[in-house]
Amino acid sequence: MRGSLSTLRKRHGFTLIELLVVIAIIGILGGASFGGYQHFIEQARKKNATEVCMQIKTAWTNFHREIGFWPDEYGIASAGVKQMDTDMCLVLGKAKLLDVFYIDDDARNNGLKSNKQNEAELKYGLLDPIGKKRFDNGRSGSQVTDHLYQFVLDTNEDGVLDGADGMPAALIRGRTIRGDVAVWCWPEDDELRSEGETYAQSW
Repeated sequence: MRGSLSTLRKRHGFTLIELLVVIAIIGILGGASFGGYQHFIEQARKKNATEVCMQIKTAWTNFHREIGFWPDEYGIASAGVKQMDTDMCLVLGKAKLLDVFYIDDDARNNGLKSNKQNEAELKYGLLDPIGKKRFDNGRSGSQVTDHLYQFVLDTNEDGVLDGADGMPAALIRGRTIRGDVAVWCWPEDDELRSEGETYAQSW
């Protein structure tokens, strides 16, 4: 009886193996939940990017409807892929069709608003989530400007967005895209981009 009591007294704590097993289980569960969390964050970013694409598309569509044509300012009327740089943000901001930041170099202000706190948009224009992440990580130049929102306008006004308007063949993929505007942003993977895979789109 005395021997069994002494054995019970010695079993107060966990053994090293038990502790390692518990730590391993916690690590596995934590890793699995972190992966799910990262997936959730990425899906939220894509959803946000899609909403921005829709806002840009709506802004350019309303711009065309209000004026009745694509003006030549900043090459808007020319065919080809354009990006939401500071010039394009200025056009839509001035028309009060999109809530964007811009550099206001006019002393009279023209009813535009400036926000000096958003350095990324002031310097480059409307960046997608990947562009913003790159900017926050200290990158600059083409590494950031590759992730401005892209768009094509129906410059020949035939109701179809195609090669004549500058729509990339990789994005058309044999489809007929009808409308006034197509907006998209690219994924981070260059191979997916070359295959015409978008990060988010609206057309």
